[in-house]
Parts: sequence; structure tokens; C-alpha cells
Amino acid sequence: MASWSSGVDRGPHVTAREGTRKGIRSPGLNLCARNRFDWSPTFRHLDRNQFARSPGRTDAPLWGLGSPATVRSPFDAVPESRVMTAHRANADPPTPVCAAEPPRPTATDADPTKDAANTETTQKTATVTVPEPGRAEIISTTCQFLAEGGEMGALMRAHDWTRSPLGPPGQWPDALKMAVSICLASRFPMVIWWGPDLVMLYNDAYRPILGLTKHPASLGRSGRGIWPETWSIIGPQLESVLKGEATWSQDVLLPLDRNNYLEEAYFTYSYSPIKHADGRIGGVFTAVTETTERVLGERRLKILRELAAQTADARTVEHACKCALAVLGADNPDVPLALLYLHDDDRGVARAVGATRVPADRFAAEIGPEDDDPWSVARVIRTGEAALIDYLPFRFGSLTGAAWPEPVKRALVLPVPRLGAAGATCGAVVIGINPRRAFDDDYRGFLDLVVGHLASALSNARASEEERRRTDELARLEARFRDLADSAPVMIWVCEPSGRATWFNRPWLAFTGRSLDASLGDGWLADVHPDDRARCESVYGAAFAQREPFRFEFRLRRRDGEWCQVDDTGVPHYAADGAFLGFIGSCVDVSAARRFEAALRKSREELLRLNETLETRVAERTEDLAAANRQLLAQIEEREQVEATLRQMQRLDAVGQLTSGVAHDFNNLLTVILGNASHLERLWAEADDPKLMRRVTHIRIAAERGAKLIAQLLAFSRRQRLEPRALDLNETVTRMRELLGTTMGGGIEIETVLADEPWSALVDPTQLELVILNLAINARDAMQVGGRLTVRTTNVTRDDPTRPEHPGPGDYVEVAVSDTGTGMSEEVQAKAFEPFFTTKTVGKGSGLGLSQVLGFAKQSGGGVAIETEPGHGTTVRVFFPRAPSAEEAETNGAPEKPTGKRLSACVLVVDDDDDVRHVTATMLETLGHRVVEAGSGGAALDRLASRDDIELALIDFAMPGMSGLDLAREARLRRPALPILFITGYADSTVLAGVRHEHILPKPFLEPELDRRIRAALANTRAGTVDALMSPQR
Repeated sequence: MASWSSGVDRGPHVTAREGTRKGIRSPGLNLCARNRFDWSPTFRHLDRNQFARSPGRTDAPLWGLGSPATVRSPFDAVPESRVMTAHRANADPPTPVCAAEPPRPTATDADPTKDAANTETTQKTATVTVPEPGRAEIISTTCQFLAEGGEMGALMRAHDWTRSPLGPPGQWPDALKMAVSICLASRFPMVIWWGPDLVMLYNDAYRPILGLTKHPASLGRSGRGIWPETWSIIGPQLESVLKGEATWSQDVLLPLDRNNYLEEAYFTYSYSPIKHADGRIGGVFTAVTETTERVLGERRLKILRELAAQTADARTVEHACKCALAVLGADNPDVPLALLYLHDDDRGVARAVGATRVPADRFAAEIGPEDDDPWSVARVIRTGEAALIDYLPFRFGSLTGAAWPEPVKRALVLPVPRLGAAGATCGAVVIGINPRRAFDDDYRGFLDLVVGHLASALSNARASEEERRRTDELARLEARFRDLADSAPVMIWVCEPSGRATWFNRPWLAFTGRSLDASLGDGWLADVHPDDRARCESVYGAAFAQREPFRFEFRLRRRDGEWCQVDDTGVPHYAADGAFLGFIGSCVDVSAARRFEAALRKSREELLRLNETLETRVAERTEDLAAANRQLLAQIEEREQVEATLRQMQRLDAVGQLTSGVAHDFNNLLTVILGNASHLERLWAEADDPKLMRRVTHIRIAAERGAKLIAQLLAFSRRQRLEPRALDLNETVTRMRELLGTTMGGGIEIETVLADEPWSALVDPTQLELVILNLAINARDAMQVGGRLTVRTTNVTRDDPTRPEHPGPGDYVEVAVSDTGTGMSEEVQAKAFEPFFTTKTVGKGSGLGLSQVLGFAKQSGGGVAIETEPGHGTTVRVFFPRAPSAEEAETNGAPEKPTGKRLSACVLVVDDDDDVRHVTATMLETLGHRVVEAGSGGAALDRLASRDDIELALIDFAMPGMSGLDLAREARLRRPALPILFITGYADSTVLAGVRHEHILPKPFLEPELDRRIRAALANTRAGTVDALMSPQR
């Protein structure tokens, strides 16, 4: 039983160290050792005459095949021809040592090619025992061809060849022995394929080609079973050699499964026939070298060169990325897939710029700091450290490259450095790892070089983009400079550092009449006066030499031939890096100035002669100047007033356009909210639910406040629709006294001072009441606690206005509201009429009060004036135009209340807004009317054609397609007596110009207003009166 021995039983064992001392060299003791066999019984039956060794040989086998012979002392040398055997009586027949089962190599196996001293050093405690007599023989001279060969020689000597088609080595053909001897003695990788089964024999140099999984199992086995993955390539070649045709192959791809995966490997090899003495071919001799590293190196170098070449001309980052991915995306086994991200510094995200063989659904277009990041792109960009991603099929599904059918299992994510910024990254690239190559240092180095090329390409592209932007900017600035220079009222020139002129602007060329080409260089000197030319050259030469500014005058010929005095000024021009670029200068024609100076000198002489009358003349001149100054000041003040008025009108017009634009939509929304809120109030009042009643009341109140805000906006922007009529303002103020008292509270005294014989004012009564109430509330807030409010009416005649808010010249009826509050400072008074300006705390005012008052007064044809003093209160005077004497003033009493009798009519409601139409229909049904709805003009005409019972039409003024006005006209053609009311969210009078006010029902409206207007319209119709839709002027 073979086993390792610990060396405790020292009697029957011989260690390597002991064998050396006794003259037995350790290599000879390891010939038949399978690991360490316990051969203790052998020594019990052997005497010293049973040992022999070859003289002078440290690697000669001790055991072999042969007949029994006389044995001498084991420590004496015998000739190599003497072959010794070990046997005993009745022993088993001798077994060839070369047929023994091959040993399993371990870290402690002795190398038969090493000398005894080295073996002693590496195997200090190794114990080798001798096999039992009859199981092993001393190697005969016929096995001497296996005597050398290092590890493979030892394995061949220890191999059990009885299980191999080759049989015992002693019986091998001479041709095979010779080939094996050459193979084992060579340091070049060699393998022998013998016999029809192509049994493999190989040397130590060939052993690494077998990898981890095929050695030592390949020894003595058929090549078909060892290399099934590549047999389709080498099998036919071997068969052709067995037929007598030698072959040679260079850098052939042989996929090998030698390290537990199918590996991409390249070899250069030759197949030569091994012939017997009679010429028969017994096998194939192969000399082979693996060229995988060289092939991969050349291939990767080619990729790097192609990457550098393709990206060299990239002028944009996008183009550089596209070129790089095109190279990486070729049929490249080392880059089966690639995915490139660049970091957007402005947005803080990584943006995918391209991919090769990675479907778009396997990666995100953008990856932010908080986004899911299965590729680890964000982390790599943030840390600048590469990340290895395993289990790609599990994470992303099957991703295959172009070279192999196997899916890519691993990928390396590398940061792309930003060159020139230490430690900074500009992106990350994901590169799949070749599934048929190990990811070793060479592979990683190649990928680092790829990233380096990519970073260089991106850096060059960015530099190119920056250079292009800089060039474009310089060209733009130069073009702008030339445009400005051509538009300048002076002559401008540019000279290079040598002093030669390189450019003149258009005024120069127009002045001299010489072309640009003729003026460049020194051509411009031809237009300089001959007497001044030498001085020009001297001044220019000194200035350019010293690079200092200069200024002097010379005579320059104008295109009409006249010599003009010009004032020339030049300054040195430098680049951003300090390089001297030349001079830039300008010339101004000062001929007129010099003539003026001459005239001035003449005037001075005249003044000296008139010195005696100087005081009289000065007094007269002073008076003239004073008059001119007064006139100028008046003109300046008038202009300032006009400009202030214009600015105020522009501000109001801008806000007015905005307000009128959104008023229609807001009024539609408020109509729906108010209508539904009123309906819910009525329903929940009947349900006696106070809690819900309060909530819906709050909704209604909020909507009414929104409607009031829209009205205020329209008032100060002067876009509201007014219905002015002649009014007695005394009666209006008297009637509002009770309302003002309620509004002011008990702590404020109210006083009214009415005109004795007031004129009638032409004003909208509803808006007038809002203005008085608005001013009263402002006064109350200004007085805070206690005080007196005075409302005064007066007839006034105004002159020309002195401020933009004042009325023009004419007759007006004035309403003045005064308080005893805090008053206004000059700064506050200057901004008092600006929209949204307020001195109240947040939430206490909208800043539209005085703007609304001013807008209403101006729209009515009047104006406003403020008289205030800090600490003494404020008076706001509102002026309304006097009504023509033919108009009779109205008392503006309370609106007529419904009679209480319910009417029932069939009403057609036409509105393209479904919500507004449904709310209006609900109100009408609540009032007892029957409702027919239509969402467009065409649908409304269809209803009129099919329903004879329709008595009134409520039509939205602004509808797509057929407008409300067009629909009303068509309806009147079909039914001339049909009453029509326009419901509209527009408040701009220009939109509704020409429509009679009694036909307009503005949004938002509530049931009482709707009921009143319907009653009036039906009453007129039933009385036989048909109102015209448009005013007479339309």
C-alpha cells in the first residue's frame, strides 16, 4: 500500500539525506516513487549486494528491466552495461518500473533533473522507499531514452504504460524512442502524437499549454479526448500528416478549455511525420509555441492606434465620442461592449453619449446623484476609482460581443480623467471584458490606455471647441469693432507693430477718397501734406519705438483736394498675454475749430476796442440770456411732465393689457364658483347644516372678493366697461352717509360738505360709489384710532394740468375725501398711484386702491389730485366732467327689486365653456325657467330651428368659430323679436364696442342679477318692444 512515511521507522527506510551520505543519490531514489511508497519489506529481504548505480551519473535510474545478475555493493560503481535486479525467492514476476502508475505531482515532489544537493535542500525530510521485490525492476538499457526530461521524464518513467495503447516503453518502436528522447531533451514546447489514436507525449515546455485542467491527465491519452474543443481544427491537420503531408501554421486561433473556461489562444506550430525505418509513418512530431500574448498585443496596439487616428481630427466632444465608440464598437474581442457617460457639470448628472452592443433599455440616458446606478457610473465619476461589475447576465440580461457567442459576464467601469485638472473626472466608460480571456494586468493596462486615449481625445476636442469659440468670438468682436468704427464720426486707423497700416474705417476712406488697398501699408502717406510728411514719420517712429501714446496735428488732403488740419491720436494695443499688437488711432478734422479759434482771436481784439461800452453790452446780453434761460427751464419742466405722463401711461397700458387678457378666463372661473356656491348655500340652508353652510359661504365670499379684485385691476388699467350718466353727486354722497358710518365705525366722525348748486357729473354711478367707499377705507386706515372724515362736493374749473394725474382744462364736479390721519411723505406721494404700491402691512391691502381711483377718473374724462402733509392728514380730490346741460341728472336710487312673481320662459343658453353653461342653466332652472343648452353657434342655430318655444337667448360673446355677435345677428334674422343677452367675461370696452349695454350681462353674475336682466328683456319683448343689438353709430 503506497503512502507517505513520516520517517519514524528509520531502520527499513532510506531518506534522501541518508542516501546521499551512503553514496546513493536522491534522483535515483525517486524513479518509481508515487508520492512516497512504503517499501519497508523490501529492505528486509535485500542485502547490500542488491544495489547498483551507473558510474558518474546523478540522473541514471537505479531500477530497470533485465535478467537477474550478481549484485555488488550498493556503494560501488558498476558499468552502465551492468543491469541489476532485486528479487527474492518465490517472488512475483518483475514488473517494469516504467509501467508504474504515474505519480501525482505535489509541491514537495523532487525534480529528477536537479542534483542531490538541491534535492536535499528542497526535500530535507522526504523519505522514499523501495517497492516490493517482483513489483519493480531496474530499468534496462532499452529505457535509457526516458532517463532525462525533467518532470515529464519522471512522469513518463513512473507512468503505468500497460494501460496505454503504447505498451511498456521497452517495447516502443525505435522511431518513437528517438522522438521522445528529442522531445524530453528540448526546452522548446514539443508534443508527439503517436499511433492511430494519436496518443500524446510531451515535454516540460509544453506543459503550460495544457493549463490547469489537462495536465497530467493528458500523458498517454488520445488527443481527441484531450482537445475536443479544438479538434475540428487540428484533427484534420494531424490526419493529413499521418498521410505524409507535413504542415505549418502561424498564429492560429485555437479555443482551449484548459483553465475551466473556453479561452482564446493563438499558436504557431509545425506538424512533421515520424517515420519507422521502413518508411511507415507512426506518428506526428509537433514543435509549437504559444503566440497569444504577441497576437493580443498587436491587436490591442492596432486598436489604440486606430483610436488615436480616428479621434485626432475630432473638433467637438460629440464627434470625439462618436469616433471613439465607432473604433471600440468594431469586431473587437477585447471590447465586446462599451458604454460612455460624460458628466454635465452644470446640471450635476452623468449623461450617456453613446453605446456599442448595449441596448438602450439596459442603461439610463441620465444618472443623477440620487438615481439608481446599476453600472456604478456615478460612483466612479465621484470617486475617480474604477469598479468591476460581475454577473452581467443576472443584472442586465444577455449581452454578447461581436467575436464570441458567449455572453459578457464582467465589465470594468473606468473614470475618464479630465486632463489638466488633477483628480478631476469628466465621465466614465463601461467596457465589457472578453469572456475568453483572463482579466490580468496586461488586459487592465490595455483598458487604461484606451481610457487615456479617450481622455486625450476629449481634452483635444474641448480645446478645439474652446479655440473655435475663441476664434468666433474674436471674429465677432472684430466685426463689431469694425461696424462701430465704420459708424463712428471720426477717422480710425490700425497699424501693426512694424508701423504699417492694416485697416482704415469708412470715414477715413470717404474723407480721402482713396480705396482701402491703396491706403494700406504706407499708402496713406500720399494724402499727407508734403511739408508735414517728415514730421509724421518721425512722430510715428518714436511712438512705435517707445510704445507710448501720442497726439499731434498735420494736414491731410480731402477728396476734393483741399488740405484739412486733422488731430491724430494713437494708443498702443496689447493682446491678453501682453504681446504688442501695434497702435489704434483716430483722426478728427479740426479745420473748423482752427478757423473758429482764429475768429475768436479776432473777437478778442474787437472786445478790446469796445471796452468802454462793455458793461452796457454785458447787461443787455445778460438780460437776453436770462430770458432764454427762463424759457428753457419752462420747456424742461414741460418735457419732464410729458415724460412722466408717458411713463405712467405705459405702465398702466402694460398692466391693462395683462389684466384684460386674463379677465375673461378669471370671470369664467368666478362665474362657475359663485354660481355653484350660491346653489349650495340654498340647498344647505334648506338642510339646516350650519357647518357646511359656513364653508360654502366662505367659498362664495372668496369668489366675490376675486371678482372685486378683477374689477379693481380693470379699473386702474382703464379697461372696464363704464355706463356714464348725468348724476347729482350731492344725492350720491347723502345716500352713502349711512354706509360710510357703518364702514368707519363709531370712533370716526363723518362730515359732509355739499355744494349749494352742484353741476351734474357725467359718471358711472356704480363705480362712483366704489371710489368714494375706497377712499373712505384708505382714510380710516390712515387715521388708525379716532379722527374725522370729510366728504366734500364742489364745482371747479381747471386750468392746464401740472401733474400727469391732474385733469385737463375744463369744468368738473369735484368729490374730495379728507382725513386727519398721518399724511404722506414726498416719497410715498410720488408712488401713491403706482399699481400694487402700499404702505400697509402684508395682507392689509392690495395696493390697487388709488390706482383704481385714478384709472376710473381718467377713463371717465377727469383726474385726481392729492393734497397731503405728514402729520396733518390727506385730501384726495377726484374730478368728473360736467354733464352737458341737456342731460338731466339722475338720483341713482336703489335698484328696482323683483316683483316676487316667478316668470317661466324657455331660455336658450349658448356657451362653449361647459362649466359656465351648466351653472347658468342651473340658475335659470332655479328661477323657474326651462333651459335649452348649446355648446357652439352652429348647435344654437339647430336648437332655434327645432324649438319654437325658445323665448330668450343667453349667448357667450366670445366663442371659437361663430362668435356670439355673429350668432345673435343670424338669430335675429330668423327670429327678429327674439330677446338676446350677451354674457361675457371680457371687460375691455374695445372688445364690446358698439353693443348696447342693456344687452350685456358681465361675468361673474348671481341669480338676482340674472333674474333682473331676464325680467327686463322679457318685459320689453312681451310689451312689443324689440331692442337693437348695436348702438346707432355701429
